[in-house]
Amino acid sequence: MTIKTKITQEDYRAFISYVVRSVSAPSNDRIVWVTIIAAIGLGLGLAIALLHLSLNPTALPALVAAALIGAFMVTTVFAAVSRRQIRRLRPSDDGLFLGAQQVTLGDDGIHQESSHHQALYRWPLVQSVGITEQHVFVMVDRIGGIILPKRAFSTDGEREQFVSEIRSRSGKVL
Repeated sequence: MTIKTKITQEDYRAFISYVVRSVSAPSNDRIVWVTIIAAIGLGLGLAIALLHLSLNPTALPALVAAALIGAFMVTTVFAAVSRRQIRRLRPSDDGLFLGAQQVTLGDDGIHQESSHHQALYRWPLVQSVGITEQHVFVMVDRIGGIILPKRAFSTDGEREQFVSEIRSRSGKVL
């Protein structure tokens, strides 16, 4: 069975989101980091406000305001830097991940081919198949896989047959 598709930046972003969700700890790392960053900002704000308070003992409202503003500013800066870094990690339009691709299920594994590369993922390498609202992700590593937009399949039945064949050939219930 062969599927032809064109992978876009949006497909790649969806893949990265899927990977991040699948490898994230159940404790929700984002909340932990926001709390740590806010605490640092709060500490800096308190330090600045205490310095001001020692100069003017009636400035308690300034202490609270400075602490809150400090926490907000540090959190905002860290979030902006993080978003900027994520945007810079996107793949090239003419590179390995994006553009026209062909994925074929063969006896020896999954063949993936584009104008820039050819790859063979042998069946034992397949770890799981992730199905989202818009994509099928064939995971061949914790952070690596094959991106197949649902639009690449002519019908839901074709997509289900493709996924079923991967499950059958890989020898795993995924």
